[in-house]
Amino acid sequence: MKSDKIGILELKNDPFAIDLASRLSDLSVEFLSFADRLVPVSTDYRVVIDRMSFRYAYLKEMVKNMSLDGTYVVNNPFAASVNSKLVEAKACQALGIPYPKSIVLPDPVLREEAPGFVVEPDWERIAAEVGFPCIMKPVYGYAWVDVYELNTLTAMKERYAAGTGRIWLVQQKVRYDQYFRVFCIGQKDVLFIRWIPRPLGMGEYLYTDSWDPTGSRSRIAEKIMRLNSCLDMDINVVEWCVDSNGQEWVIDALNEVPDMPKERMPPEHYWWIVDRCVACVRDKLQGDQRNKTVFDVPAPQSIAHGGGVQVS
Repeated sequence: MKSDKIGILELKNDPFAIDLASRLSDLSVEFLSFADRLVPVSTDYRVVIDRMSFRYAYLKEMVKNMSLDGTYVVNNPFAASVNSKLVEAKACQALGIPYPKSIVLPDPVLREEAPGFVVEPDWERIAAEVGFPCIMKPVYGYAWVDVYELNTLTAMKERYAAGTGRIWLVQQKVRYDQYFRVFCIGQKDVLFIRWIPRPLGMGEYLYTDSWDPTGSRSRIAEKIMRLNSCLDMDINVVEWCVDSNGQEWVIDALNEVPDMPKERMPPEHYWWIVDRCVACVRDKLQGDQRNKTVFDVPAPQSIAHGGGVQVS
């Protein structure tokens, strides 16, 4: 049985983490730190809020093991590890969510080291499919890092050749009138914030009222809740835009660790996010909730009587 301790995996001077801890001050909350650990890893934390492991392999393995040990990790490290822009595109297709036309390009290194498995991209077909200008970005990427707008086939080829070790996505450019970051917390609370995209986490958040005369936000919110349930994400931000024809598009369906810049967000939006995250953590403290993981381990006596490991 786990204790009621809550762990926060984030820098101790991070404003969002500080505010989260403050709102949970009636509970036992600690900032996590790690040293050498006996394997298999065990922990007495009931819930861990993970905002660091996406950057470091060691921390990712630690939170995976904590999850297997029965700690509820927000967000599920197993779900986050398998999600990519290819997975999110498939999820959007299954849920009927519009996604820009996209083509994945194989890593150039694979073509060189394992000839015959993949061939040179059909550049003319790619250009005809997505048109120009188009967007080129990594399949595994975040914070608009290495996202490029390309205007010619030559520029596309050059960017591809320079990005060895990367799996690239070439995507139709959506000319949008409105762009939103849509926060979904606990797979049930949704907040739309107008956003001006910029690289390196420097996008601009704009105050956005909740008026919804046409019901379009309500319809999008329902789709986003279904998407988060499909991806098994408790905290996620979906980048959603509307073009000049009123067509809605998902540009980025997965943000494992959403940007929460207190100094650049309208205060009412920022505190809405903090309070919903706190409510999500308190909910996970109740009962015996666990992350969906790669396996479920039966009790020792079950194994003794011929039971086995159930793969889920």
